[in-house]
Amino acid sequence: MSDNESHRDHFNFSECLLIVLALVALTLAVNNLSSGFASPLVWGGLLVTVISFVIFFKLAKQEGKAHIINISVLKNTSFNLGLLIYTFLQFIQISLTFVIPNLAQLGLKTSALTSGMLLLGSLLSALFGPVMGRLLDSQGFKKLFLIGSFLAMAGILLYIIFAQKLYIALIVIFHVMFMTGFSMMHNNSMTIGLQQLEVMHIAGSPYQGQSKQVVMGPQAAFIVLFIFTLLIFACVFKWITNRQAR
Repeated sequence: MSDNESHRDHFNFSECLLIVLALVALTLAVNNLSSGFASPLVWGGLLVTVISFVIFFKLAKQEGKAHIINISVLKNTSFNLGLLIYTFLQFIQISLTFVIPNLAQLGLKTSALTSGMLLLGSLLSALFGPVMGRLLDSQGFKKLFLIGSFLAMAGILLYIIFAQKLYIALIVIFHVMFMTGFSMMHNNSMTIGLQQLEVMHIAGSPYQGQSKQVVMGPQAAFIVLFIFTLLIFACVFKWITNRQAR
């Protein structure tokens, strides 16, 4: 067969099935975390998730077959760091869309309309997208990502510090701060990450009042999200170090 002649690969149903099984099991486990880790749906779901992914990666390493995902790209450290930053940012942003409206409506007793409008800061991502892309071209990677990671960390850290004293104006300020940092890194992390590839293939106590519990719950969530901002900063620092070492 000549180089210009097309050929058809068979769809890898086994790998597709393993991915579906892993994600369904993980979703069941997460949705039942309130029952505790002793729940069969939690530990069983996590176990099935791990086993499914282990088998998937073993199959994906086999040569001479068509694969759902070309895992050889994961050997590229720069690409992995970009992927981690992108994933962590997405996780935090999605979590905030759940935590903030519930905190405002149940903890601060605002209306459903007001609590929903607090998320309008997310529009900054769309508005700032072209601007941040241009800044990446003009200012370079290092400055943009360092400032972005600091803004993201600061926004979440301020949520933690003021969790017991939050009001609407503070929530808006902190959310805008995080979303500005988010916009600096989110799309740009994949832009730079993909450039590294030569080929592309597809807590509160039950004895406290309800409002107090609602406020302390998001505070615990913000602490978890802050840990992810620290991971993002670590990835940014490692990425910058790797690029300067070249």
